[in-house]
Amino acid sequence: MLRYIIHRLLLMLPTLFGVAVLVFFLLRLAPGDPLAMMFEGANVSKEVIEGERARLGLDQPMIVQFGKWLVGIMHGDFGVSLWTGRPVLYEIGIRLQLSLQVAIMATILAVLIAVPLGTLSAIFKDSWIDHLVRIISIAGLAVPSFWLGMIIILLLLTYFSWIPPLTFTPFFEDPWKNMSQLIWPALAVGYRYSAVAMRMMRSSVLEVLQEDYVRTARAKGVYERLVVSRHAMRNALLPVVTVVGLEFAFLIGGLVVTEQVFNLNGIGKLFVQAVARGDYTMIQGLVLLVAVFFVMINFAIDMLYALLDPRIRYR
Repeated sequence: MLRYIIHRLLLMLPTLFGVAVLVFFLLRLAPGDPLAMMFEGANVSKEVIEGERARLGLDQPMIVQFGKWLVGIMHGDFGVSLWTGRPVLYEIGIRLQLSLQVAIMATILAVLIAVPLGTLSAIFKDSWIDHLVRIISIAGLAVPSFWLGMIIILLLLTYFSWIPPLTFTPFFEDPWKNMSQLIWPALAVGYRYSAVAMRMMRSSVLEVLQEDYVRTARAKGVYERLVVSRHAMRNALLPVVTVVGLEFAFLIGGLVVTEQVFNLNGIGKLFVQAVARGDYTMIQGLVLLVAVFFVMINFAIDMLYALLDPRIRYR
């Protein structure tokens, strides 16, 4: 097991290196000059622009720029934002707490909704419970999370004359104010998130309930509740864990529209701003951050497989 863990951790390095190479050189091949965009409309001479280009190292060959950026990453330096002039890690750090909290809250809500409802839908197949759960899940897939967010805000304004706080407050500084702002985007995102996991849970439980070992447990007279909880649930959770993990990684940087609706200054909004401004160093840092989340969550999912299913052993 330890050998497998070390092997998987080492495999992350070439994956992240490949992501770094792709994002760095593809950005340089894209049309447009970030410095020209930065000074657009300003009465700045060409000499000033070229001096700024030299200061930022953009006048050097691409391979040299990539080498310096890679060495900086190894020392924890992701460079400086071309627009704000502040370190990329600082710009990401002040927004990551918000995006990470929304992603965690949405994931918890999704799991709490999807696992029990998906299981009930499978157990009571083709009953009114199954039809009700399917309506709930299909509605979650059909309704965009940003639209649901707008409906939530309109309902809060219409019936309670209240809107969520517009300024982010860390949880440990003021838990009530923090939750009153982030619970609504987490609910809007978590509902759609739960719909995907709910459908997967239902299909997985239905498939597992047809297995031979489940029929054997029933033939031995084991209570149906124990058959479902001990024999079916753990095996049925494997594909659900995969879906939940990948959706969680996506939420770190993929809540662009939802953040706009709730006026959240998170990673998704920073992504849009960086792309619109042509901020190369910021885009590189953000893409690498999302890549790190994806590979780490995939690693965590593999470890969970062994815990959920004792038949899985990594040697």
